[in-house]
Amino acid sequence: MTTRKASLQEDPDVSAGLPEGVDWNNEKFAAIKAIAKKAAAQRSPEEQLRLQLAAIQANMELFIQDNLPFEENRHCTLEKFLDRYLKTLHLTFKKFASSIDSTDGNLKKYLSGERKFNTDLAMKFGAFFHTPPELWLKVHIKNELLLLSKQKKLINRYKKYDYRKVYQLPEEWAKAARVKPKTKKAPATK
Repeated sequence: MTTRKASLQEDPDVSAGLPEGVDWNNEKFAAIKAIAKKAAAQRSPEEQLRLQLAAIQANMELFIQDNLPFEENRHCTLEKFLDRYLKTLHLTFKKFASSIDSTDGNLKKYLSGERKFNTDLAMKFGAFFHTPPELWLKVHIKNELLLLSKQKKLINRYKKYDYRKVYQLPEEWAKAARVKPKTKKAPATK
């Protein structure tokens, strides 16, 4: 009989995936695909819609969590995600804009970056699509960080913005820095 401690120290079998020797030829793959299609066809339209919306949300979350260096990262704008939601729901941009108490022209300015995407819009998007509002803000912020990483290459353009070019020490600080305090010498001991 092995003790609990001994069983924990043994290497457990944690292999995952297909057993060795399983051949996924085109025929077997097509059969699995047909089974999946049949199962999908049996879902109600509401279930299918819910899964499609969940897939878009999952893609947004993957985009946010993508830890690729910013130079290699792909740019997925709010507008692209919104477009996917609207296509899935068969809604026009104008209908969506009016549904969140906006105009299509005004909303386009937020999505194009002409105006800053804000928490109010994130709350409206979140409520409308049944997603966390933070998700929309995080996508926006991730895109801002991608843009910043591209602009960092142009850092020399921004060297002129330096507080040392306009800031002067207050006069009393400057005097204190020039005048060194006198230190008393300790009396010599015999």
